[in-house]
Amino acid sequence: MQPRALRQPRVHEPRPGRRRRMLCVAGVLGAAALLGAGVVVVVPGIVSAAEHPAVVGSAPHERGAGVVPAGTVRVDAERTWELDHTPDQVLTGPLGAAAPGAVRFAYAGDSVTARPGSWLRDLAADPAVHAIGGYAHSGYRADQVAALMPAVPGADVLVVELGTNDVNQDVPATRTIAAINALVARDGAPHVLVVDTPPSDHTTSLWGVDRRTGNAEMNRDLASDARHHGWTVIDPFAAVRTADGAYAPGTSLDGIHPTTAANTAIARRFARAIVAAGHSATTATTAAGTTATATGA
Repeated sequence: MQPRALRQPRVHEPRPGRRRRMLCVAGVLGAAALLGAGVVVVVPGIVSAAEHPAVVGSAPHERGAGVVPAGTVRVDAERTWELDHTPDQVLTGPLGAAAPGAVRFAYAGDSVTARPGSWLRDLAADPAVHAIGGYAHSGYRADQVAALMPAVPGADVLVVELGTNDVNQDVPATRTIAAINALVARDGAPHVLVVDTPPSDHTTSLWGVDRRTGNAEMNRDLASDARHHGWTVIDPFAAVRTADGAYAPGTSLDGIHPTTAANTAIARRFARAIVAAGHSATTATTAAGTTATATGA
């Protein structure tokens, strides 16, 4: 008999092959409807637990510490059903209409950026900024996003919101930083905003990592790398982050992502930083052009 703690609700579903075909058809029809309405938002179907990034590398020999923390196997088993029914949230392409004078920006992010009600979706209605392209995927590490990030020519600013899934999966910071550096170098935007990882109410993960402490350490590593490259570091989550790195009461339902209401204030902080960076990039470009003209270059 299955232990009570691991028992899952009985769900009557079509056979796996038929269910997969039904999901594919539904996804195609849904995407066609969105495209017909002029919306460029990609939300693919359901991914299996074996494909979900949250369980990749969870084998004991792949953990950073090399030791399986007490209770890890039990937690993995309990989460399998949930992961198998988790929407694979993806966001790519432009969002919103381009208003005259809007600062054009590209984005690279994880679920904090891709989820419904995220800061990025909130900014789709802001005339001061315009997201012209990028890639954000729920649960993805920096290297995974970097591998799928499309070229976004014409962006004044690149916003990089990555790292918290690397912390969750116990990825060495050097690998995360290397992936971000490669992504930025390929994009070529004149100004880069590196975003602090969000707060966390969780002091453990499937990989046995203290997510709250790990996020704080990742933020220090991101800031050090940004200073080296001359990039700007922003913390749009400052208003919802407590002194110990958790979410302020009422600003997160799951302890990992901000609520839709909290994202409204977070989006305003993003917008201010993007506008400031865009104007800085424009000023620097104008100054360089003036200097070249004066010297006869």
